[in-house]
Amino acid sequence: MAKTLVKNIGYLTLSQAANYILPLITIPYVTRVVGPDHYGLIEFGTVAMLYFSAVAIYGFNTTATRKISANPTDVKHVSQVFSTVVLTRTVLFLATTFIFTLCLFVIPVFNEQFKMMLFAYPIVLGWALYPDFLFQGLQKLQFVAISNFLIKALAAALIFILIKNPEDFYLVLAINAMAQIAVGVGLMLASFRLVAGLNFTWMKMAAIKAQLKEGSYIFFSLFFTRIYTFGSIIFLGFMLSDYELGLFAAGIKLITVAQSFLFLPLFGALFPYLSNLFATDHIAYQKQFNKVLLLMLAITAISALVLVFAPATFIKLVFGEAYLAAVPMLQIMAPVLMATAFSHFAMQQGLVIYHKDRSYLLVVVGIGFLSLLLNYTGIAFYGLTGAAWAKLFVEMALALTAWIVFLRVKKNHLAGQ
Repeated sequence: MAKTLVKNIGYLTLSQAANYILPLITIPYVTRVVGPDHYGLIEFGTVAMLYFSAVAIYGFNTTATRKISANPTDVKHVSQVFSTVVLTRTVLFLATTFIFTLCLFVIPVFNEQFKMMLFAYPIVLGWALYPDFLFQGLQKLQFVAISNFLIKALAAALIFILIKNPEDFYLVLAINAMAQIAVGVGLMLASFRLVAGLNFTWMKMAAIKAQLKEGSYIFFSLFFTRIYTFGSIIFLGFMLSDYELGLFAAGIKLITVAQSFLFLPLFGALFPYLSNLFATDHIAYQKQFNKVLLLMLAITAISALVLVFAPATFIKLVFGEAYLAAVPMLQIMAPVLMATAFSHFAMQQGLVIYHKDRSYLLVVVGIGFLSLLLNYTGIAFYGLTGAAWAKLFVEMALALTAWIVFLRVKKNHLAGQ
């Protein structure tokens, strides 16, 4: 089982390399061609689509993965979960499209960047089609990783070919959207060949409602997670200039890429592994939990120190000298990486596995509202510096709160055994 875990972490690391490392290869080119103003708009459009995608995905990569991993050899069970999720995501995508259309005409920033938003929105369809929950639950992640990497590599090549002028910035969003659709469609079609006995069946509306109800805690949790993770970009897009937005986007991009590259593969591979251990051997679960946590704390501490003492090197290398004003913000936000290690293990590898979805929800909703308050006041009074400090305080508050709740849940669980 441990060998499978290591392989799956490796595959998901490859997949995240496609999602975040390949863009880092294109970013030095894109940022220099489009400039800070347009780069800020690219990040604003990307973050806006993350919120729409959160609705379309609805957290099934957690709840459906958990269901499938609990009984992966029962093909009928796997097929029912797969069919219900596909149908539910279809309904959610249609609802999301209606909301997006309203936003185009009601929200001024969306209306001003009408063309950019239209080119960005198809990425939501790509995420709605993406059957990651199936392969994660079955712990067959090599198919996700390899297909994702190849298609995203093609997308990176297209960016170098098509982006020639600052006015081409919206094509970055369009290319990324088409790549995500290609991955989603490809894996959806391949699922029936790669998973023996998998069938799609039309489920009753009652099954869709039950799936929505079961996943509601995780959905709201993930949605509020995106609020405190990316909310600063949205606030900056409304409150400051495109140039200032571009500078902050450069600083937080390095933090976000590091977080995603370190923790998303870990979640996708470690979560089903620990879920299975928790159900069969709680002592083994706790040992593995502690071992990997200590390893991640060491890695994130080193990463944070590097960003504190050599931020200009990374900014110049990735974004160019025009973005050096982002250095102080990057230094302020660097400790976020260590805070993420604590919050990730307490929540994704702890509360979710203990099936304490309500506790998870309460934590992230509280932190989400704290993020809204700190971002608004911080940016209003201190501009970019306020946004950076707000990010750090929010992540530290999340880590502390999540860990306290997790320890309480763990204590109650052991007392009940």
